[in-house]
Amino acid sequence: MTVASSNDKERWDPVGVIENDQPLHDVVTLSLPTSVRARYFKLSFQMPDSYARMLLGEIEIIGPPRDGDSEATPPPRSRPMHIKKVLDDALLQAGVEYLYSCYATDVLRDDAGQPCGIVMANRAGRQAVVAKLILDATPHAAVARLAGATFRGSPGTRRTFKRVVIGGGAREDAGLRARSAATAFQGDLPNAANMPSGAYPVIEYTMTLDVPDGSYAALMRADQQARSLTYDPAQQYTSDVLFEVPEDCIAGRAPAESHEPGKFAPGAFRPANVDRLIVLGGCADVSRAEAEKLMRPVTLIGVGQWLGKQLATESRELPQPRAARVTGTTTDAPVAEGDIRELLQGPRPTGQYLTVPQQARAVPVLGTYDVVVIGGGTGGAPGGIGAARRGAKTLVVEYLHGLGGVGTEGAISSYYWGNRVGFTATVLDGQTRWSIEPKKEWYRTALLEAGADIWFGTIGCGAFVKDGRVVGAVVVTPHGRGLVLAKTVIDATGNSDVAAAAGAACEYTDATEFGMQGTGLPGRRLGESYNNTDFTIVDETDIVDIWHMLVYSKEKYPDAFDHGRLIDTRERRRIVGDTTISVLDQLNERTHPDTVTRAWSNFDTHGYTIDPYFLIEHPEKVGIGVNIPWRAMLPKGLEGIVVTGLSISCHRDAVPLIRMQADIQNGGYAAGVAAAMAAETNTPVRHIDIKMLQQHLVDIGNLPASVLTDQDSYPVSDEALAQAVKSVPDGRGAAAVLAAPDQALPLLRQAHQSATGPARLAYAKSLAILGCDDGLDTLLAEVRAASRWDDGWNYRGMGQFGTALSPLDILIICLGHAGNPAAVPVIVEKANALDARADFSHHRAVGLALELLGAPEAAVPLAELLAKPGMSGHVHADLATARQRGSGGGTNAEATRRESLRELLLARALFRCGDHQDVGRTILHAYTRDLRGHLARHAQAVLRAESQ
Repeated sequence: MTVASSNDKERWDPVGVIENDQPLHDVVTLSLPTSVRARYFKLSFQMPDSYARMLLGEIEIIGPPRDGDSEATPPPRSRPMHIKKVLDDALLQAGVEYLYSCYATDVLRDDAGQPCGIVMANRAGRQAVVAKLILDATPHAAVARLAGATFRGSPGTRRTFKRVVIGGGAREDAGLRARSAATAFQGDLPNAANMPSGAYPVIEYTMTLDVPDGSYAALMRADQQARSLTYDPAQQYTSDVLFEVPEDCIAGRAPAESHEPGKFAPGAFRPANVDRLIVLGGCADVSRAEAEKLMRPVTLIGVGQWLGKQLATESRELPQPRAARVTGTTTDAPVAEGDIRELLQGPRPTGQYLTVPQQARAVPVLGTYDVVVIGGGTGGAPGGIGAARRGAKTLVVEYLHGLGGVGTEGAISSYYWGNRVGFTATVLDGQTRWSIEPKKEWYRTALLEAGADIWFGTIGCGAFVKDGRVVGAVVVTPHGRGLVLAKTVIDATGNSDVAAAAGAACEYTDATEFGMQGTGLPGRRLGESYNNTDFTIVDETDIVDIWHMLVYSKEKYPDAFDHGRLIDTRERRRIVGDTTISVLDQLNERTHPDTVTRAWSNFDTHGYTIDPYFLIEHPEKVGIGVNIPWRAMLPKGLEGIVVTGLSISCHRDAVPLIRMQADIQNGGYAAGVAAAMAAETNTPVRHIDIKMLQQHLVDIGNLPASVLTDQDSYPVSDEALAQAVKSVPDGRGAAAVLAAPDQALPLLRQAHQSATGPARLAYAKSLAILGCDDGLDTLLAEVRAASRWDDGWNYRGMGQFGTALSPLDILIICLGHAGNPAAVPVIVEKANALDARADFSHHRAVGLALELLGAPEAAVPLAELLAKPGMSGHVHADLATARQRGSGGGTNAEATRRESLRELLLARALFRCGDHQDVGRTILHAYTRDLRGHLARHAQAVLRAESQ
């Protein structure tokens, strides 16, 4: 566009020329600042030959402000949350299927050897995606490299990067150039973390760093250096990754001089030696100066739109790929031999998928260490510190771009309970509430000072196993998939990702009684550090569930600055270890000869419990000390691997007492020291000198000296058991009674026979839980005496303490445990009085009791209950439903969980009572497609259990 000015329409003076730097956008706004004063302006437009037509829109001539005009307020900067939500909406509106946190690891080939898709890796394992065409939009053309594309040029050993920091002041270190944006972000939140509110400048740093080779390890060393150079304690957000213009590019089919109209060559985006693959990004075959222009977001959007349209047209002319496969690769000099073990179940553990064959192939070794820690969160970062301080060559890999887990990336930035001693007391000098960025930096600095390596943006997705021993971990980075060899692997994923892939037996949602602590995901505002939420339940082994959570939760805080990156799950997949911690172990304060962590918490259950103990007693807000044995961190039958955090071997109801951040930090540190000890002595980690480990933990304050002489306090002594039986009517002693059921049963029977009133009822409940119906008449009389339902529990996540059942609910469930069918008519009578207005716990109680009794005569009443208004139809089978039903209710919403779980649990009871007109089976089948992975898992497991 050429602009000229005139005062008489006769003489025209040139003002300037505007070149369109967004040639592929459908709508473009062009502007030309000028100080020229004139009566007339003339605009001339030149349309490139490549354009079919061009429509002109509004023309505005904006003069300077006049005297008395207020200074123009600059428009607000685009927030990350806004950008993410706009992109989500655009993809969904276009019907695009997409997932988060997946890396390409291989290129599929068809029967003609042509590329026909990719293999991707994520926390669910590896999956194949078959496609006619591939658009590689990765920053460094990772898929093109996997496909064997030829590249021109090569990165030097000194590379120039940019990194953005929001908040704090500009650093002026040597070799560091800082540029502040014209407008800063504004935040007005006073906060308990004492972070500044007001203006948060946007600072772009440019630096040249040493990157001696093309490995991801070398890039990560540069990344850590950049973080150290630019850190400011007042920073709020920083770039996840270093930005650079790639120094190499594909050898394209038609190199382009420019990305401007008329000079645009589609062949610049297509590797000359690879068909059916297009590269979108800085590795396109254009000059490096043009690549820098191309990588501007607005330009990439336009180019992406144009290429997408071209690919859509081209794909319609191509046949569906045939015989897709992963081709094999071999090596003449293997570094190590063993089995690569990965989860290959598909993106959803409940899904049914086609498969492609994979030929034998070599996997590159990316590094060799004494200890590799998979996960840099609450337990993983301390684990790496413990190992590295002990002298072990240590690597910590983390799929996000910051350390600390729930307390940093999860924005739950304070201790609740937890034993704040030893290592934990040294973190941030013992602060109990903190700002997010300083804690992330504390962990990072501590690891680097101890000599550890840190790889961000790296997912642990498998294990390398030889002769039953884990000798390495499979990791995937933005550069691809590889193997890190290690003497000991610490699985600090919080979800047993590596242990499960290695073949460890695990406990997770299955066909048994369902219960799951609540999940949250925070929105974050500038100046804010703490945002604890609980509004759903998420299965982190299901990447479709993760996707749906990350999309629909944005509706809860659209005005936030950014979206949380870490989903705050409170209960996850757990190993079956050499020993398993039970609720009874905890309440009996069981001691062990191999205690390595002492936890301290109360039963903050974020939902309901399922252990029968809680039918008799339920501790309220009482602190309980828990001894965690080393054996609970060791997967049964596997050597060379330690598991930390929420993944250790324990019953799901035992998790609340051991999941406090302070305790997971100390447990992670202990695991790291133990792994280093195993490396020092070349000993399997299961056979380290446990007393030497305990002595170190005593010395630094993690443990009391008593652990050095503790023995297993089980079995419960006869004297203690007799006293416990006497205490049952007083609401005490149940933990000891249930820990020794065979010995306790005759004592309970005798006590029930001689007791009267409330004491007799208490003994009847205890007998029922042990499967004895001696107290049946006592229980039935009490239930019959209730003329109506009492006040129940209507589902609560955040702040749930105490029982989640009413007294009548407990009696009904006890009838189910007693196992006598004489109770069925009484329970059915109570069920007939329920509808959608009744409290959740009442529905759960009758369903569970009838299911335990397996009563066919209960099938029709249960089906009729599910047919009542509002009782059914609560499946979230698609994102639109999830958004519509799940976005309301705030960040501690409970309604959708209450409605869906009520329907699911009653359908399960109906199905197990013999079903009626397939009502139960139909509902269960519907829930196998629910986007909430736990509900789908449970429904599928119930259906499969019948067929087995």
